[in-house]
Amino acid sequence: MPESRKRLRTPPHPDVDQHAHAIAEAVDAAWHRAHGYGHLEVPASVVAALSLLAPPVEERDAAADHITGLSTEEFAAFMRHQWAAFINLRLDLINPVWPLAAVWHGEHAITGTTVDAARSAACAALTAGQLHLTGDRETRWETDLFGVLITLMKGRNARAAHGQYYTPSPIAQLMSHMLGIADGETIHEPAAGTGGMLRAAAQVMREQGRSPASAVWVANDVDALAVACLAVNAVLWELGTHVVIGVGDTLTEEWMKRAPAQRAETIRIADDMRRLRQMTHAFEPAQRLTDTVAHEQGDTGGEAA
Repeated sequence: MPESRKRLRTPPHPDVDQHAHAIAEAVDAAWHRAHGYGHLEVPASVVAALSLLAPPVEERDAAADHITGLSTEEFAAFMRHQWAAFINLRLDLINPVWPLAAVWHGEHAITGTTVDAARSAACAALTAGQLHLTGDRETRWETDLFGVLITLMKGRNARAAHGQYYTPSPIAQLMSHMLGIADGETIHEPAAGTGGMLRAAAQVMREQGRSPASAVWVANDVDALAVACLAVNAVLWELGTHVVIGVGDTLTEEWMKRAPAQRAETIRIADDMRRLRQMTHAFEPAQRLTDTVAHEQGDTGGEAA
């Protein structure tokens, strides 16, 4: 049966971490079957784009069927749309998330068979029930799908793993309970990976009746792909807008200077562009009037009334 006609959907697993592992295993198998090793930013970008979807429960299978039924060209357009929406939503995160967004919008955006392989990864994720895991707000808060995915996919090549390990949710949750977090506090997480400890800390705050958006989140890691996934997680986990994420060595302070500066510069450029668009829109009526007058004068040979 063709991929686009499959209707099998894995129902929500009673354990969200086990469900996350099932999705990651399906994506890992599909990607390596279609593409082989390497370019893990591609399947990660697909899972990230799908994680931004939140259809109602009764519409999830239909949404999955629609996406798996897309042609290669339609699928690529859908991915580009999803990433454009993310960038417009969170311009402050464009620098850390760029390794994922660049897959579809970068100078060397993927084409041809790589898009086919990306589509295969998407079909695998959807058939494994990703929309049932990431489509619910509360369920998204309970697991780090990217942590599982990256650890599993890098595990196929030990030389690429760089000693990275996924911190199981229960352990991260326990550590966060022990630390305690106050409103307005700045939470630093060196070697953050995809952000498992930040997720656990945010959950502790919710359990105590407080919003994670009341804190300032500062995190970094040497792995640019992990940091890109963390940037998406910051949105999925609703950490708020006070988020500074960087790529760099925890033992140096260079990343701490660079990350806030990049964030501020991106926001400044975005604000300048918005103001320019507003000015352009404001002058449009006057420009239309000028064009109309010029056209009428042209019709009358330029004579004054």
